[in-house]
Amino acid sequence: MNNGRNMLWYREPARSWNEALPLGNGRLGAMVFGGVADERIALNEDTLWTGYPTFYDQPDAYAALQEARALALEGRLMEAQHVLEDRFTGLWSQAYLPLGDLRLRLHHGNDAQAYRRELDLSTGVHTTRYTCDGVQYTRETFISQPDQAMVVHLTGGSPFGFEVQLCSQLRVQAGVEGNAVFFEGNAPVMRWEYGRSHDEECLTYGESDAEKGMAFHAEVQVRTDGTVRAGGDGLAVEHATWATLLFNARTSFNGWNRHPVLEGREYRQRCRDELRAASAFDAAALRARHTADHAALYSRVDFELDGGEEGLLPTDERLYRHENGQEDLNLYALYFHFGRYLTIAASRPGTQAMNLQGIWNDRLVPPWNSNYTVNINTQMNYWPTLMVDLPECTEPLCRLIAELAESGRRTARSYYHAPGFTAHHNVDLWRMSTPVGAHRRGTARYAPWQMSAAWLCRHLWEQYEYTRDGQWLRQEGWPVIREAAAFCLSQLTEDGNGRLILPASTSPENAFRVNGEACAVARASTMTQAIVEDLFDIVLQAAAVLEESDGLVSQIRSALPRLARPGITSLGTLMEWDAEYEECEIHHRHISHLYGLHPGRSITLENQPELAQACKNSLLRRGDESTGWAMGWRINQWARLRDGDHALHLLDNQLRSVEGRNPQKKEGPRGWTDGGTYLNLLDAHPPFQIDGNFGACAGIAEMLLQSTPQGEPLILPALPTAWKKGFVHGLRTRRGTHVDIRWENGQVSWQEY
Repeated sequence: MNNGRNMLWYREPARSWNEALPLGNGRLGAMVFGGVADERIALNEDTLWTGYPTFYDQPDAYAALQEARALALEGRLMEAQHVLEDRFTGLWSQAYLPLGDLRLRLHHGNDAQAYRRELDLSTGVHTTRYTCDGVQYTRETFISQPDQAMVVHLTGGSPFGFEVQLCSQLRVQAGVEGNAVFFEGNAPVMRWEYGRSHDEECLTYGESDAEKGMAFHAEVQVRTDGTVRAGGDGLAVEHATWATLLFNARTSFNGWNRHPVLEGREYRQRCRDELRAASAFDAAALRARHTADHAALYSRVDFELDGGEEGLLPTDERLYRHENGQEDLNLYALYFHFGRYLTIAASRPGTQAMNLQGIWNDRLVPPWNSNYTVNINTQMNYWPTLMVDLPECTEPLCRLIAELAESGRRTARSYYHAPGFTAHHNVDLWRMSTPVGAHRRGTARYAPWQMSAAWLCRHLWEQYEYTRDGQWLRQEGWPVIREAAAFCLSQLTEDGNGRLILPASTSPENAFRVNGEACAVARASTMTQAIVEDLFDIVLQAAAVLEESDGLVSQIRSALPRLARPGITSLGTLMEWDAEYEECEIHHRHISHLYGLHPGRSITLENQPELAQACKNSLLRRGDESTGWAMGWRINQWARLRDGDHALHLLDNQLRSVEGRNPQKKEGPRGWTDGGTYLNLLDAHPPFQIDGNFGACAGIAEMLLQSTPQGEPLILPALPTAWKKGFVHGLRTRRGTHVDIRWENGQVSWQEY
């Protein structure tokens, strides 16, 4: 495969975590720095979270909700907001933890010549090569899904030595046994208090088994033709011409609703058994097994644009050149393929769904707890997955939704006295479905929003659309979709004009002014109404496919045309709430009210041209400068409006370097709302959030292929003027077929199969 669109490479080691390169098998994650004398590989395991199953009950929640809704319907919006913040919000989620670091200290100098580190996206193999004192050294690293282990294979042109250590920020007990180094321990618990926000002081290590968090064991084993001895805190290898390190980690996680210690799964022996099984293969066989598994997924799709020799340059230099205005068309292809690579690396059947950082995190208290933020970010992680023909990789998300349905039933009953299930702004490993906020003022912007379950059902419906698996829809998708719809139906009320609304609604994470104060709670919000409309439409489509027609379906069929629809403001923009309020932030990062355009399907250029124009006006008013993930969403919106040049402009914004060393860059320091891309091509909110990678990947796919509401493919619906020649192979349509497209100077040929 062409290195210009399938290879990240650099002329120097990573200077920070945001320059290291990601590896993963869905469960194990690693960030490889590519050091010379001192190598660091930062490690993660996808079930290593703080805490254990907990339900934050609020005995007064239902009464508070009813009071807030009554106040909102009366127009007393600030009072409604205060009631929700003071009496309805609950405690925060638990956090995703870093496992530790694998450290290698090589017994040669740090003065390397002919240095190169690279990540081949087509093989999932990271390679570091350099010469020291005239001797060439090579280090290959990959994480195998078939063998459930990370492999680090070192070779040298003459005998070499090095030291191996495992270390962790967590409290661990470490040891050495034979040719193995290990550590193990129990994770802390985030113990929250009302009125308090996130900080490291909330991390608590339990004393009794009931108070302890997740148990874990991590181990690296060394095989070599040299000698191995215990040395310091690890192992020392001497006189080797090759060495293979096998790493694995396991936790006691035994399900979202089981205590990880009292009901935990055996983890230590399982970790070692998997290492023992992997050790039956030499490094070449392990590599072959890994690359065959990876390529079976990665090779399904390809995308290339006509370009020159820019692909032969290091990735950081390409990023700098691009933001300085020099053309590098296949940098877009590389970014697209990187999104596909990250999905394969972070989301495999049986693993956990991708969180805010995928599976890669090096902080004890990561930004936003690295949880599942389900008012956009988790959903965005999976936008491209089906389009780029990776249906297996959606299994963790579908399972998360099914488990959340079980957790969310309790929340629906306790907080709403309602049937079905619901979830709010944050979810964690323990399938938290209650609202966060901790009774803090200002949290109404996000905490009481109860529409994530309904939104997630769009992913279940698309799982059917892209695969046409009717048995899966009947057995797994439909029961969950019905429950989410039953909850939404129970929450609707008439607005006084015969229209149905869900009162005391918010528009994540935005606010408007009431008497000079920032208020987030309105009588109704466009996003809430759009999600309910989308879910009800999905119910009717699924019912038709499955030939289902019961009381719930009939009620939804009657309610759907009565839902309040969005208006258009005096500025020509789509109204975000039920009235035209003064916006607090004109350029707010969220564009939640445009849900009907994307990812929803209710607003198209054909069926709602006036609303589509209002969406366009809203995008222009919000602006193109934003956080990384927010620019990713905007790319998709402009693609749905079939404006490829504007979508490309947003993609160019996304590809601006953050924390880089661009010698021509003239702008000064940028704030946390100024998104872009780190030198390893990971998305910068900033800080790092992986959703922007997937948003941009999906946006490129939307530029190349869309579907009409009837399922007919739309070929190159938002092709930028600059993309004069190219091809894409293997994208999936919403009717379950694949499409290949070639184009050159306006001439297009395509095949559906």
